[in-house]
Amino acid sequence: MSFVANFSAFWSKFFSRIGIDPQRIVPTSKATKLMILQSAVDITPEGYSSFVVGVGITCFMLSLVYFASLATYFKFTFYLSLLLSLIMLFVSTLVAIQYFDFVVRSRARDVELNLLDSLRHLLSELRSGIPLHDAIESVSRENYGVVSELFRESLVRIKEGEEVNEAFLEISMRTPSITFQRFVATLSYAMGSGVNIANVLENFIKEIEISRRNSISVYTNESVKYSIFLIFLTGIIPGVMVLLLSQGAILAGFRIAIPLVVPFYLLIFPLAKYLIIMRLMRVSPGTR
Repeated sequence: MSFVANFSAFWSKFFSRIGIDPQRIVPTSKATKLMILQSAVDITPEGYSSFVVGVGITCFMLSLVYFASLATYFKFTFYLSLLLSLIMLFVSTLVAIQYFDFVVRSRARDVELNLLDSLRHLLSELRSGIPLHDAIESVSRENYGVVSELFRESLVRIKEGEEVNEAFLEISMRTPSITFQRFVATLSYAMGSGVNIANVLENFIKEIEISRRNSISVYTNESVKYSIFLIFLTGIIPGVMVLLLSQGAILAGFRIAIPLVVPFYLLIFPLAKYLIIMRLMRVSPGTR
């Protein structure tokens, strides 16, 4: 994440010196600001806009140099180089925007995968008679990924004087995990109504286990379907393209500059693979 923050800071300083507001180019809505918060990347909304615009400009300049060199070598018009560079500008900007969405979903998936074990740990601590504050601290010291990170942040707020339910309610804004937010709501209800927290937590854990079992069948069907499509898209089609590029002059009498196609070959197919993987992540067990 430090590279993203440093890259964003560099372009923020650059735009500040030339008097350009990147948020006029890439505005940040409330949803975007929430996504930045949930990504845990240490940048401001202004830094986000600087990052996205900076990625686009960087890729445009590198692509222009690359395609201009090809235009000189293969003797095709410079306007084609400019057009291809503009396409790379558009695609790279979309990738930069999708990067933050990918980070948020990855963190949410990490929460969902580790939440059940962390709650079992919390329940065992409470059943053994340990106070809630100490039980939370015990979970925060373990290696439950983003869950432990969220527990640590909540613990800091608790030590600063906030109530446990209020601290967790604020921290739940840092993840789109519905299950974690349900856990916070359950904890708040238990503390507000005065019922036994351990019993409520145990029932909540059972609900998660049932939900996980039901989601496995959905994930299996989706994974089979998209796996076949993924093999076809990133295996068969690229192979056919390589054959056409290498043997096109012999089979059909045409010649394509391979360096002209390589940037799109290396960008479009991984991007398509990423979109399919993101779809599978949405339906995978523990992320619904």
